[in-house]
Amino acid sequence: MYIKVYKLKEMSKEDYNRIMKRSEVETDSILENVKNIISNVKEHGDEALVEYTKKFENVTIYKDKIQVTPVEIKEAYSKIDKETIEAIKFLANNVKKFHSAQMPNKMWGIEISPGLVAGQTIIPLDRVGCYVPGGRGWFPTAVMMSVLPAKIAGVPEVIVSTPSAPDGSVPAGTLVACDVCGADAVFRIGGSQAIAAMAYGTQTIKKVDKITGPGSKWVLAAFKLLQGQVEIALPAGPGEGLIIADESANPEWAAADVCIQAEHGFDSAGVLVTHIEELAYTVQNKITRHIERLSEYRRKFVIESLKKYGAIIITKSLEESIDFANEYAVEHLEVMTKDPIHDMQKIKNAGGFYLGHYTPISTGCYASGPNHVLPTGRKAMVTGGLKTADFYKAVTYEYFSKEGLEFQKNAMVKLADYEGFPAHKNAILERFS
Repeated sequence: MYIKVYKLKEMSKEDYNRIMKRSEVETDSILENVKNIISNVKEHGDEALVEYTKKFENVTIYKDKIQVTPVEIKEAYSKIDKETIEAIKFLANNVKKFHSAQMPNKMWGIEISPGLVAGQTIIPLDRVGCYVPGGRGWFPTAVMMSVLPAKIAGVPEVIVSTPSAPDGSVPAGTLVACDVCGADAVFRIGGSQAIAAMAYGTQTIKKVDKITGPGSKWVLAAFKLLQGQVEIALPAGPGEGLIIADESANPEWAAADVCIQAEHGFDSAGVLVTHIEELAYTVQNKITRHIERLSEYRRKFVIESLKKYGAIIITKSLEESIDFANEYAVEHLEVMTKDPIHDMQKIKNAGGFYLGHYTPISTGCYASGPNHVLPTGRKAMVTGGLKTADFYKAVTYEYFSKEGLEFQKNAMVKLADYEGFPAHKNAILERFS
């Protein structure tokens, strides 16, 4: 069997902790190596990027070829079929519609009291860096999820950094997506060195205010180490999927869905939790078929990741399954139950919900609209997915007339005295002396 079945109450502490922590330990083990990469990029800039691209990806690039040219982007349209181009445009429009709906009013104000108007204005960030992963696949959808929210928020300069193919080119689908979504520049750099380059800037890549995008454990380690040097919109690491299922779930579909996130790489996770014991063992048996129908390349990822971080967990009740999901705090959560909308409301911790029997995680991955750059490593305990609000500042303002300040003067002066700030008090009283 490719995946083990556990009874929640009988799981060993070791197995429980391994499932809960997923690939966190793998990320921690490479922090020192990533720290050295960041230091080298900070000191040597483009030279270090060329060196690491050769070392880690076995791709030779030159300093004057780090940035993708407009000609390359134009030529990308002739390298993929028209149906794929139309699919990119169609799905990008879904993402654009959803994230446009997230934008608040540009500016608003209310009268707090006579003579005092206060409100909020939206100010976009100046420059954002979007990381688009590669190596294990090419992701036009990842371009949509990072570039479009930033552009909709009004960011004037949005750059993309992504690993190149073995021949040094950037995959055509990625370039078309960058063009469709309005990326201002594209760089053929991947891994933790790309994150360092955007954080500190190099001779070719400008320093950004904020970085976003999913990535490997190397990218996630760079996010951890660079917090404080640059804002990280959402440190999304290796993929995670969890399914809550009851007796209404189709075991064939559930088996297929356990494999979705697991095929991203050796450090991903796929978990099913159910109180229906028969369903658990049926899914375990059916997963074999879904793994064996994959390409050899993807199959090895699924087998390894399910072995390390996958599980089918049997609980005593649907409520206990929901409790487990809240503790697991997964990136992508499928709710395959009779009443998924009702059950969703009992779940506090999830990066994104996929509700019902016709909403596999892959719908979100292929640009249904909501963002699929989601919190991993149990960060769903405290945050949701990427959104337009990650790319603007909501800055408050207030405006007093003389009468408005006079109306509140006594209360303000009283509290300034109480808190021991005479300069605060004097600045108010000075206007009426």
